[in-house]
Amino acid sequence: MAELWPQIEDDFNNLFLALSRELDGSRFQIDFRGEFNEFSEIPWDEISETYRKKGNYPESLVRMALASDCLHHLGMAILADHRIEEHEFDISFSMAMPLASSLCTLSRFRRYGTLDRNQWDVFLNAFMNDREWFGGNCQETRNLSLVLCLIVHHLGRDTNLLPIYERMIRTIVGAVFEWGPSTDVERDLVDKLDRMFAACLGRSSYTSRTVSRFKKNPSPLDVLKRRDPEPLKKEAIEEYGPPDQVLKEAREELDSLIGLNSVKTEVNRLMAYLKIQKQRREHGLKQSSQTLHFVFKGNPGTGKTTVARIIGKILYGFQILKTPKLVEGDRAALVSGYVGQTALKTDELVDSALDGVLFIDEAYALSNPSGQHDFGQEAINTLLKRMEDNRDQLVVIVAGYPRLMQQFIETNPGLESRFTRYIDFDDFAVADLCRIFEKFCTDAQYELTTDARAIASILFTTAYQGRDERFGNARFVRNVFERAVGLHSERLAALPEGTITREALIDFTSEDIPLEVFDPLKGKTIDIEKAEWLATCPGCGLESEGGAKFLGQRVTCRKCQEKFQFPWWHVRPESVHGIDIELLKPR
Repeated sequence: MAELWPQIEDDFNNLFLALSRELDGSRFQIDFRGEFNEFSEIPWDEISETYRKKGNYPESLVRMALASDCLHHLGMAILADHRIEEHEFDISFSMAMPLASSLCTLSRFRRYGTLDRNQWDVFLNAFMNDREWFGGNCQETRNLSLVLCLIVHHLGRDTNLLPIYERMIRTIVGAVFEWGPSTDVERDLVDKLDRMFAACLGRSSYTSRTVSRFKKNPSPLDVLKRRDPEPLKKEAIEEYGPPDQVLKEAREELDSLIGLNSVKTEVNRLMAYLKIQKQRREHGLKQSSQTLHFVFKGNPGTGKTTVARIIGKILYGFQILKTPKLVEGDRAALVSGYVGQTALKTDELVDSALDGVLFIDEAYALSNPSGQHDFGQEAINTLLKRMEDNRDQLVVIVAGYPRLMQQFIETNPGLESRFTRYIDFDDFAVADLCRIFEKFCTDAQYELTTDARAIASILFTTAYQGRDERFGNARFVRNVFERAVGLHSERLAALPEGTITREALIDFTSEDIPLEVFDPLKGKTIDIEKAEWLATCPGCGLESEGGAKFLGQRVTCRKCQEKFQFPWWHVRPESVHGIDIELLKPR
């Protein structure tokens, strides 16, 4: 470290002197509302107001901007893998001491004025989470000295500042990584720097150094700018509908879902967040930079794909995305069996999802816990890179079994840093399964007799109590419904011609409920004559019991006279005959 700091300090001082000279009001005044209007979201007057009142302006502001930039990139490097190694601690502390001296002139950091080793991690945490001017998490002042270097470069006054800035930042990051990033997330950070400096230094097609051409051509400043969502194109509105209307439909779809109360709570929180961010944007206020990538954890059939579609509509409704489309993928859609082909397949799938939501089910299949080489890791790395490159055009939702998804996210720091929104999809309760079954019937113009409700109630209760992580939830219910339709058809087809009434075409009876879909009930004959179900009056809370004839019927509470529909999902296990009552009891 002894040989590195002189180089960093030399570059720091060269930039400090050059920028201070250019910002001196007697020579050059930056007008963000004039010739640099396209970058006017930087609140220059507010940032510089405090320093303009001091006698050493602009030197004090330039030193603060440079120190903040250096400390931000230093913090990004040492926190890249979410842990600080011993050598990282020593190197970063040595570099931070002289840099922090500038930041500690700010009142909120003043207590770190005599920074020592015991305070370093506390100071770093405070700085990296600070959203005020020159804090490590302030969008407006992050990379401010780079912006100033770019402006001076474009005006043709000094074209050497950008290479000096790049060398200083790369020296800092390289020292922490011991000159070679060793993890995916560290490589990702270096890749970000590569793209940033490639654009800033004109290593592609950019060659302009004049103000006039700077205004006409794409600018390297774009890599640093945070843009508001672009207005939706007329074609998108014609294809998908007005955002407000789509958002209204999404709310209605969410409310109509059976069960999923915790999921609805999380999605409503998302809508509240997006609503306030939209209003802040409309009022010209700073917006949060929270990620909108999701992890859905739940067993099969718990509505993950359905909710993903609703979220796509919500993001379109708030104009975060340009379309509400959902593109589904899995390991087979992302991974190839040949070297070099997986990245191409992943890129193609991501391209098809741009401006919408990419939903990857059973995402844990991409990782290889054994650590052996697997093309799935290539897909993960490519996906992480595209999530960063296209962060304004893409929302990714990964889904799967709870335990496996948690393991999947924890295998890669890059995944942990990008997927910060988790929604847990619990198994549907017996009441939910019964309601879903009834909805399937109603939507298809079938009706349940009271005996059919009784047998279905017992089927769903035993299946729920005997479930494991492979339990199909709503998929299981759909399977029951489809088998019921088949049994109903077979029963009616066996009747004499001309005897089939409209009522018979509509009604499911107990014979149509397929007990065989749940192995322990195969071949069983359930006696429901003495079976009883429990009901609680919504008015007075009186609990009562009733036989199969009451299921789904309107009844009157004998205590408060309130009318309500008798539920058909709370069967009393000991009242059912023909099967082992243990099948009906919670395990």
